[in-house]
Amino acid sequence: MDRYNRHSELIGKIDFHKIKISKIAVVGSGGLGSTVLQLLARIGFGEIHHWDYAILDLPDLNRQILYNPKDIGKPKVEIANQKLKEINPDIAIFSYNEKLDENTNVPKVDLVIDCLDNFKSRLVLDKVFFDKGVPIIHAGVFRYIGQITAFVPGKTLNYAQTFGMESDPKEITIKEVFPSIVTTLASLQVNEATKYITGRIDKMLINKILVVDLFNNSFDTIEL
Repeated sequence: MDRYNRHSELIGKIDFHKIKISKIAVVGSGGLGSTVLQLLARIGFGEIHHWDYAILDLPDLNRQILYNPKDIGKPKVEIANQKLKEINPDIAIFSYNEKLDENTNVPKVDLVIDCLDNFKSRLVLDKVFFDKGVPIIHAGVFRYIGQITAFVPGKTLNYAQTFGMESDPKEITIKEVFPSIVTTLASLQVNEATKYITGRIDKMLINKILVVDLFNNSFDTIEL
């Protein structure tokens, strides 16, 4: 039995082939990243590159579902690399235990998924990916609330222009977050990535931002 037959027929043979030959970058292997990485591997995206430089600690376990207590004290990318290969040995996984910056030599990819937790680091994605024609699927979470949008070269502004960010903002990391908003937004990111890779760009959050409030059960799409 084909491991993908529960969703490959739903996607369609031609479009699923696009997924299998795609190359995806994931920046951040923490809350959003650990769910995004699992879903990418289980769906069958052919080549995954991911960056993180953090060590797993106990409070991470409330939302970083790729890890468990025995992994505490280890680099997240090393744990993720091992577990993703166990989940799906048929795909190629490349992990980088480093902080991605403007000088990082990144491989050629079709798409990058932003799983970072601060604005300063996200501005780097504009220069490393967007300016080179690579789309960014952005998400951010805080308490019970999350937001998601897609930045596609030629169709949208970049991250800094969209959010009016200064060139060197303070690096503020938000820690308070309810676990279910993280997995919800990560799932939506993978949905957007799937749409882009399979050519369904008209169904994406292009020049729109979806704001999800799980406490109040609201999903609001705002035109940008």
